[in-house]
Amino acid sequence: MFPPTRVQATSRVVLKIFHLILVAFSLRFSRLSRLILWLRFLSWTAWFTFIWTESVIYSQLYDCNLDCMLRHMLAFLQTVSHSFIVVITFVEGYRAHQTQTEEVIVFEDSDPWMASTAVAMLVPILAVEYLVCSNASEYSSRVMFYHLRTIPSFLALQMQIVSFILEVMKANIRVRQAKLQLQILARELSSCWPQSKQRADFLDQQIHRIRDLKRRYNELHSLFNRINGCFGGSLLIIIIVFFALFVCNSYWLFVDVRTSPERFYAILLNLGFIFNVALQMSAACWHCQQSYNLGRQIGCLISKLVKPQGSKRYNDLVSEFSLQTLHQRFVVTAKDFFSLNLHLLSSMFAAVVTYLVILIQFMFAERSSRSTSG
Repeated sequence: MFPPTRVQATSRVVLKIFHLILVAFSLRFSRLSRLILWLRFLSWTAWFTFIWTESVIYSQLYDCNLDCMLRHMLAFLQTVSHSFIVVITFVEGYRAHQTQTEEVIVFEDSDPWMASTAVAMLVPILAVEYLVCSNASEYSSRVMFYHLRTIPSFLALQMQIVSFILEVMKANIRVRQAKLQLQILARELSSCWPQSKQRADFLDQQIHRIRDLKRRYNELHSLFNRINGCFGGSLLIIIIVFFALFVCNSYWLFVDVRTSPERFYAILLNLGFIFNVALQMSAACWHCQQSYNLGRQIGCLISKLVKPQGSKRYNDLVSEFSLQTLHQRFVVTAKDFFSLNLHLLSSMFAAVVTYLVILIQFMFAERSSRSTSG
């Protein structure tokens, strides 16, 4: 094999650093020793216990309005979601030591497109967190306490969705390669010259190529099943949290623009949160939609392999391959509750508008009750 180019070596370093970040946030066990697994698990357990205890004490000291309740809800959703992933990762790592198995999904690629995607999605995440930290003195104590509680968990959830996007991209690269091989085979068999390509003996000689493509398609389907098994539960809770984040930050953006437009940093911060959530959800749904579309395109290409002059064994194999593509679709689901695709994205944005209107109505009702009581 040729040595990696400078771009490939840089890409591998970027993806390896990203993998280490996932390990630090307890999103991957990465063949760690049992002692390190236990120390990491106990450290995060102590952090979550401290945060939840402080939240209970803090909530009893102050009266909570609508804004305060939304922040408590988001803090609870984010920390509980992160703790769920931490527990799942710890259990998987502990089982891996007992069964002597390795982690299924790791970042060992050197694809520049994947590395550039990771960097492009990490930059706005870090930029928003920089805005949070650099304007800490401008926040009230309640808002600052909310950000301090949720920064680690919010970063962890975003890192998890970015890693999911990269894994789907890697799977799509393999699907495109299989599709290209199928296109080459279909082009060869559809050629009318020379006439020997139309004989049954020549078609029988291509059976091994069809079997290889069929076996490769089955391996790709198994790869998507592993992705569903690895990310299904975390995807379900992350999408719920991201939906709540999108709604709440849209509400706070509306309130800041309406009441205090001079607080530019607050408006920019809410826009940053909304942009990151929308970008990550859009990228995840778009790449999952690409997986489904590529699978359907492969199914359509198989019809070009059918040859009436071919032997029964050849046509039976093509028919079996066609049925396989109908029943084994490249679909990414969140624990079978829903599939990730562009339809989900449009439904989420429509639901955001509905809940945003409800929150705005609650805001006006709360203010009118205060003015009446005053």
